Amino acid sequence: MIYVLAVCAAALSGVGNAIQQRAAVRAPAGSALHWRLLAYLLRQRLWLAGLAIAVAGNIMTGASLGLGTVTLVEPLTVTSLLFALPVAAIWSRYRLGPREWIGALAVVLGLAAFLVAGQPEPGQRADAPLWQWGLAAGAIGSVTWGLVHVARRMRPQHEASVLGVGAGMLFGLQAALTSTAAHRLFDAGLPAVLTSWTPYAVVAVAAVGILLAQSAYKLAPLSVSYPAVTAAEPLAGIAIGVSVLGGALQVGPLLIVAQVAALAVMIGGVYAVAASRLVEAHHQHRFHAPHLRVGIGHHR
Repeated sequence: MIYVLAVCAAALSGVGNAIQQRAAVRAPAGSALHWRLLAYLLRQRLWLAGLAIAVAGNIMTGASLGLGTVTLVEPLTVTSLLFALPVAAIWSRYRLGPREWIGALAVVLGLAAFLVAGQPEPGQRADAPLWQWGLAAGAIGSVTWGLVHVARRMRPQHEASVLGVGAGMLFGLQAALTSTAAHRLFDAGLPAVLTSWTPYAVVAVAAVGILLAQSAYKLAPLSVSYPAVTAAEPLAGIAIGVSVLGGALQVGPLLIVAQVAALAVMIGGVYAVAASRLVEAHHQHRFHAPHLRVGIGHHR
């Protein structure tokens, strides 16, 4: 049952994001990293349909995590990348080459190997001090802000990958906050949740994460932007789970070597799809409009 839920969740998440990218790419030129991009997408039925499918996938992921463990479920859910790329390729009428497939597999296998080697325990503290959340959110916010400013100086396909990393980190923070709100809901009821700060933080973090993800989808094909999101989200979630929620990560000389090697494979996979000649050709064909002034940073 757990395996079925996890694979179905991966399929829904991948298809939902492929649909969202299809809608985001049609957004007006210069809307990347600007709130008007979300205003545009919220009026598009296609994007809302993709969002609904992706949310259904997230709900199924939560159910599978409730039945199993992170090390059992996450290696399966990260395969959403392998569902998303074929859908996006068929829809956009371009063919994925060996480099894209090898890169995508490297992301999935590298992340799965990291999770298996580390055997992370996410932690279930619902009463973590506010200052710990502040430090975690501040660290992720600072890194994400830096990524945005670095990204805007890059070529669009590389910019999309860097923005995808930032979006994934925010989604990892969102997942940790959601976990805390859910435990508070089960322990103390809905009034306790609504009078706490966590649900409102979830909404704020999710809004910025969605803006970065959709900006990445606007700037480059899904084969460039989505692997970075897929890789960064669980890593950020695990980091917060260990540092704030009382989780644990297995350590030891051999395990650390295995984890570093797995991360290197994953990063290599993200770079492989971002540097693909197919992506460059696709970008020149469809994403040649000049960048305009944006809300988070100024493009060149």
